[in-house]
Parts: sequence; structure tokens; C-alpha cells
Amino acid sequence: MAEEKPTEAAAPADAATGAPPKEEGAEGAEGEAGEPKKKEHVVSIVLSYMNDEHEKAAIEVTIDAFDKYTKYKDVAQHIKKTYDARYPSSGKSTDGVYHAVVGKHFGASFSHETSNYIHLKCDLHNVIIFKSKDSPFDLDAANV
Repeated sequence: MAEEKPTEAAAPADAATGAPPKEEGAEGAEGEAGEPKKKEHVVSIVLSYMNDEHEKAAIEVTIDAFDKYTKYKDVAQHIKKTYDARYPSSGKSTDGVYHAVVGKHFGASFSHETSNYIHLKCDLHNVIIFKSKDSPFDLDAANV
């Protein structure tokens, strides 16, 4: 006795475009509202002196940056600008600004404000975000 194999009928093509019909609930390369699908990232915190709110923001901004850009300099610039906009300085000369370092292999040593440093790993990439007091008035202390 021959075994019956289930067969799948080919769905009729769209008469106007000739494209196969889209299944309900199935999304192509684009998600809802025509937005590109976001890649899933594995993010872990290596070291952090930030509070929970700033940590969550750092992860969110980092994922957004890697979704938008591929070059490290662009990712770092996006992170820095977004973090500066989200947590602006008070305008005082003694208030610092945020910096971002992105890459796979690098050595680094930073002076940073207390509670304003995080080192993340996003997939295989290292991301460091920190705030430092870059004051032009520190020149006297440097004996320049």
C-alpha cells in the first residue's frame, strides 16, 4: 500500500503584482508600519557605577546605536549625543559631559565622575560610557 504524502497547494499569486500573497501575521524584512526589523542583541554589563535608570538608558541607547550604524565612530557619536541630550549638563564650567568609546579591542584608563561610568558588551563589541569634567579651567592644575 502506497503511503500518501501531504501536498501543499501553492497559493495563487496576486493578480496585480504577480507576487505570492502574504500570510496573515507573517512579517517580511519590515515590521509594523514599514519599519525595519530590529536585530536581537545580547547585552551584558561588565562594570557599572551608574544607578539603575542610567544603566537601562545606556543599554537602550547602545542597542539603538548598533541598530542604526555599523561604523564604531558613528555608534560612539550617536551614544554620546543621545546621552548628552537625555542628561544635559547644568551649563556650569565645572559640570562634565558624556563620552563614549566603542570597539572590540582596546586598552583604556579614564578619570570619570562618581556614579557616571558603565562598561557594556553588546554582542562582541565593548561600549564604555562615562562623564568627566572637561573644564578649560583645569589648565592651571596641569602646570601648562
